[in-house]
Amino acid sequence: MKISLSEIWNFSDLIDSSEKGWSYNLVAGDFVVRDISHDMLVELKSDESYDTELLPSIFTFREILWQPDVFTESVSSLPGVRILKAHCEETIGAYEESEVNTFAIYSQLLQGLAQSCEKAITSLEEGKLSVNKTLGIFRTEAFPIIKFFIFHPQNRLDYYRDAVNRLNYAVKVMLTQFNGKYTELTDPFWEVIYQQRKKVEKAETKPTKEKEKS
Repeated sequence: MKISLSEIWNFSDLIDSSEKGWSYNLVAGDFVVRDISHDMLVELKSDESYDTELLPSIFTFREILWQPDVFTESVSSLPGVRILKAHCEETIGAYEESEVNTFAIYSQLLQGLAQSCEKAITSLEEGKLSVNKTLGIFRTEAFPIIKFFIFHPQNRLDYYRDAVNRLNYAVKVMLTQFNGKYTELTDPFWEVIYQQRKKVEKAETKPTKEKEKS
């Protein structure tokens, strides 16, 4: 069962925390964070450790993800992608050293974003694809991850509004200038999994009578 980012919290409220068997996969385009427990999902909603500066640091301040035609050559595009990749890796390192449970989810998503950066860097350096095509692919892969952080319930309202405006603008630019297709844009979602525990019933063993000796 698929549930959107905005609906998952109401759904989670319907689940009794004592009921076992529920788990979730967070699907953000090509990147999937698997086997998230129900307790972890609940913790994610009210995560006091969430860094509200994360969203602007990976999107709002990164013009490479939303500006239109200022990056028409690979030499001008590479620095922005490299800086974003380095920032993701630095943040991942800090999260991996932390004992905060929710950081494992953020870390995996940032790893996906860093991988997209690496692919874009390689493509720009090789020059086999146009800069617009490369950035179009890069943004298409990055947007589902970015959208998760935009819709994180602990975001500052002003950061959220700013990011949504830039995202809408970026989608328009990608479709009109970066060879993107609307059908390629995917929203992140939660895949809900329920595995009912099967009761293992012990088979009754009937005592066998020994054959009477003749």
